[in-house]
Amino acid sequence: FVLDTSFQSGFHIIMSDEEPVDPMPRIRKECVKTCPGPLANYEACKERIKNKPGVSCEIWYYELHHCVDKCVAPKIFAATKE
Repeated sequence: FVLDTSFQSGFHIIMSDEEPVDPMPRIRKECVKTCPGPLANYEACKERIKNKPGVSCEIWYYELHHCVDKCVAPKIFAATKE
């Protein structure tokens, strides 16, 4: 089902044979490429702590995802406006 709000008289449901596809995974993957610095820091941290129990790269992980989220936000909202 697709909800069509283009008519001012109300909402109309249009039958659609296609299943909706979540664009988020594709957009996230594209956006990781726009964050080479945070990605390099995170990957380097993971390499440094290999086989060291109790140590994490949490701060680098959040830095990477903060960068990715800044790239994703406008693209995902643009995709939802269609």
